[in-house]
Amino acid sequence: MKISLILADTLRSKEYFKHLIKNNIKPYKVFLYADKKKHTLEKFIKSNGIQTKFFRSKSINDIKIFNEIRKTVSRYFVYSGYPGEIVKKNLLRTKNIIHLHPGLLPNFKGSTTMYYSLLLTNKIYCTCLKLNQKIDEGKIMYIQKFKKPYNLKLLEGKFDNEIRAKTLVNFLIKGKKKNYKQKNNKYESYYIAHPIIRNLVISKKKLNTLF
Repeated sequence: MKISLILADTLRSKEYFKHLIKNNIKPYKVFLYADKKKHTLEKFIKSNGIQTKFFRSKSINDIKIFNEIRKTVSRYFVYSGYPGEIVKKNLLRTKNIIHLHPGLLPNFKGSTTMYYSLLLTNKIYCTCLKLNQKIDEGKIMYIQKFKKPYNLKLLEGKFDNEIRAKTLVNFLIKGKKKNYKQKNNKYESYYIAHPIIRNLVISKKKLNTLF
């Protein structure tokens, strides 16, 4: 399966790339962007023999990035941007942009959904989806379930990045075997979890009293 990557210079992007290489999945091309001269990923990516195009930009929606992606032929473009970025419709209409969402869609749309998922179901999922113009309402490509981390303080850091990377790898290896359906009108979006909610989840003692 021919894929390319669209990466901001973040720890999550590095985790994606590391897991792909570890599983012998070599991207056709990497589009890397960062709003700084010095960045950590370009040298690491090039050392693995991958074509890399770097852009001095802080936004995925930079017209220079769009023009380069438009000329590239790949089945999927895996996206890992900066927090809060919204991909504009011109790119979404042009290419298949894949995103990894740390929650079970369509049930848990929005931000920091792992906390809400643990509170309501005591389960953690990650969903691979094709982005469209509505947040977390694109076509579901693959869903994977995960065990809770021993240290729940890792939820938004290392653990979050790892489950996204592992889900991406399994989607690319196993392919789409199930016809997932989005019924988004049945579910509301979740917003950034309040510190009280986060503390309830992280505290095992408090969390166990909720079930």
